[in-house]
Amino acid sequence: MTLAARRWLPAIEAVGLLLIALPTALWLRTSAVWLLLPAAYLALAKRDLEGYGLTLRGVPGWRFHAALLAFVFGPYVAGHYLYGTWLLGMQFAWSLPENFFALALDHLLGVGLAEEFFFRAYMQTQFDRVWAPRWSLLGTRVGPGFILANTLFAACHVFHGGPVRLVVFLPGLLYGWLWARTGSVFVPAFYHGFSNILMAVMLASLSGP
Repeated sequence: MTLAARRWLPAIEAVGLLLIALPTALWLRTSAVWLLLPAAYLALAKRDLEGYGLTLRGVPGWRFHAALLAFVFGPYVAGHYLYGTWLLGMQFAWSLPENFFALALDHLLGVGLAEEFFFRAYMQTQFDRVWAPRWSLLGTRVGPGFILANTLFAACHVFHGGPVRLVVFLPGLLYGWLWARTGSVFVPAFYHGFSNILMAVMLASLSGP
């Protein structure tokens, strides 16, 4: 194998694992595949899992999280509220969805951690080894792998909800940036799960006109 061909191996490996993980997750109807499959592969390959984000090192302090909640999720809540009440004429009253704690646990671990481990900690890392981060985004270095991994992340959602699910590309940019910023999968995993939980709460809080 030539040196030029070897350069592409990390990306080829990641796409190959995606082609196994996607149909398996759809067949088994569980997002846990996105965590278990790459974790098992990396363990068999005797790679350091800490290098793929299974670490608390790099987790920012409380000021970072306070700013993120204020400037990202604050406008989201306000926008959702205004869209539902002003444009759709719905009533709003804070309410939790049914089986809230089970839902929260599922989105934090079963969805957030699993999908972020595959698409950010594993796939984005593999792509970065082929296409080195070269751009600065809010003080963090990102590259083509940041966009490509997020594109595949969004595309996979089409198989569970149709083309409208491509909208997850937008929050996926935040998760990819958080991964590049912290190097800990637990940070984007938390905000991925939190985003889903917050949406469920907002939907449960709106009722028909």
